[in-house]
Amino acid sequence: MQRFFIPQPNGYQIDQTIVFSDEVAHQVRNVLRMGVGELVCVLDNEGGVYEVGVTAVSRNQVTGKILSKQAAWGEPDVQVTLYQSLTRREKFEWVLQKGTELGIRNFIPIVTQRSLVQDITIKPRKLARWQKIVMEAAEQSQRSIMPKVSSPLLFAEAIHQSQANDLSLIAWIFERGSNVEKDPNIEKDSNLKAVLNRWPSLKTVALFIGPEGGFAEAEIENGRSHGLVPFSLGPRVLRTETAALVASTLILHELGDLA
Repeated sequence: MQRFFIPQPNGYQIDQTIVFSDEVAHQVRNVLRMGVGELVCVLDNEGGVYEVGVTAVSRNQVTGKILSKQAAWGEPDVQVTLYQSLTRREKFEWVLQKGTELGIRNFIPIVTQRSLVQDITIKPRKLARWQKIVMEAAEQSQRSIMPKVSSPLLFAEAIHQSQANDLSLIAWIFERGSNVEKDPNIEKDSNLKAVLNRWPSLKTVALFIGPEGGFAEAEIENGRSHGLVPFSLGPRVLRTETAALVASTLILHELGDLA
């Protein structure tokens, strides 16, 4: 059954008539060429999943009737917020799409010392494009809640914001001779699995992924001073978009979501 997000803060009621958004109406009428009586799945973005029968299709409007409410599915028990360093458009949008499929709950772009993009101001249409990418990926992957894409933050702002999570992680590229590497409190074999094993029963996790070249040493130290825990993804250096998806997959797997 075709799935569409039509957000409704308080959910829908059985037998309620809903008016499809212009974009959904276009899909139903012009792309899928559906008629009266056919069924679609509507998601209220609050966890509600509804079977909806199409009741009217016209040039100006498409309506439907809520027939039943189903149990939500497709959402991890742990909420992962990805703080992703801004990079080239195609790479960042790929992270949004694939991260949504994996189960990331929130995406927050960040500007770091080595980020290719150094401006945190973005046009509303770009943010809308990012949110549309996430919405379509959430529909395709049968999620019940559409992840949120926030406006970019500076790294310093992001680490303060992340402290509301149960655990905040920061990907670290091992740099021999750095002050961080010399710190005896950091275990050099502290891969992501080992780190997660020290924090049982996590419900919210913040994940910081750096740009090409990784976070600067001062950023790692600043993050640690605010409670961020450095981790390694192994002996090879991964591209920023690869690191984001590998780390997200490992977190969700270790915390019981991905098989």
